[in-house]
Amino acid sequence: MKLDITLSNPKTKQQIDIDLPARYSAIEDVLFRLNCDETISASGRILDEYGRGAVNFYFETCNIFELNHLATLTQKFDDDRSSQFIGGYFLMSQKGSVNAPGAINLAMNIQSNNLVFSQPAMDERDLAEFYLDNDLIPELADVSDDIYQWIVDHTNLQELGEEILQKENGTFISGDYVTMEELETLYDGNSPMPFPEPYVFKLEVGFHPDNDDGSRYSLPLPVSHSEIERVVQEMEVTDLSELTCYKMHSIVPSLEPMDFDMTEIETVNQLATSIAYFKETGELNTYKALVDALDIIYLEAVHNLCEYVSEFELKASERDFASYGRNRFQNILPEELLECLDTEDYGRKIAEKNGVSMTEYGALVPKDGVPLMEKLAQLKEAQNQTTAMEQTM
Repeated sequence: MKLDITLSNPKTKQQIDIDLPARYSAIEDVLFRLNCDETISASGRILDEYGRGAVNFYFETCNIFELNHLATLTQKFDDDRSSQFIGGYFLMSQKGSVNAPGAINLAMNIQSNNLVFSQPAMDERDLAEFYLDNDLIPELADVSDDIYQWIVDHTNLQELGEEILQKENGTFISGDYVTMEELETLYDGNSPMPFPEPYVFKLEVGFHPDNDDGSRYSLPLPVSHSEIERVVQEMEVTDLSELTCYKMHSIVPSLEPMDFDMTEIETVNQLATSIAYFKETGELNTYKALVDALDIIYLEAVHNLCEYVSEFELKASERDFASYGRNRFQNILPEELLECLDTEDYGRKIAEKNGVSMTEYGALVPKDGVPLMEKLAQLKEAQNQTTAMEQTM
């Protein structure tokens, strides 16, 4: 079962799509980008595994960890339970709006008892046939087979299905007919929170596809050089070139798609050490903003960024050119005059003049006025000169 979710800040209406359930770092990251605490608004669709049955939902205010708990409960629902949840949610919404705790309580009931039922039926006619074929109509329980068959042959199946539907207050979802009894109160309002990850990167290491036997080794970074050597020994290879990284998790979500060769693992480990340091010093979001400002994410570039974290100031409250321009006049002009100014155009021009990069994490302001890309170009040139000198020696 899947939840297509868009989160938004209830105050600013800024929106971000997210896949739930998510790890702690991903939730922490999206809250910072939304510039809000754990209280968010959420909208989207609840779908079965194949995207057939679906209901729309909107939680005006909810706790993101409650929403994560709901996704955790429903992600492993099979087809039957998915139909029960979607049908149950639809039935609840017919009586009024459903909030996140109500959806969680529904999921917990489906997980633990049989108060939500689903039967195979596409429409009212199918429903009537199913009830007749399975002797589910109490009024016909004691009649003879001949009379029973005569009633079946002369019954308006459409009308019978409509009567059953109305009597049982059921609904059709994804080829199933769903009914629901009164639910037990199982959710006590306490949602489990994911734990902060004890790593910067976690790699799933295995053999190259040509020689892959399905073996995988989990390698958290940063680690000591001896731990990396132990991976080589346990995987029974001569060096890291025989291995590849199949999956990477990171406390910096934008780095997870980054490609690198396992022979570069020492550089990745150095990067992990630097990021762990930024986390301890409170500079992690500044580093994330630097990554967000890059045109292309690759190992050399994100590693070079570590040189510049202390040279930038992140203004998290300035998420666009309009807010950046507005804040330049905040204590100079009265509010009514500010409303008359094109603060977005001014903000864009003054940001370009000051070398400011606008990122999802806020305005990235260089302390010396030199833009990030210019700094990286200067570093690249210096590295090329060093390499050229080494080659001539």
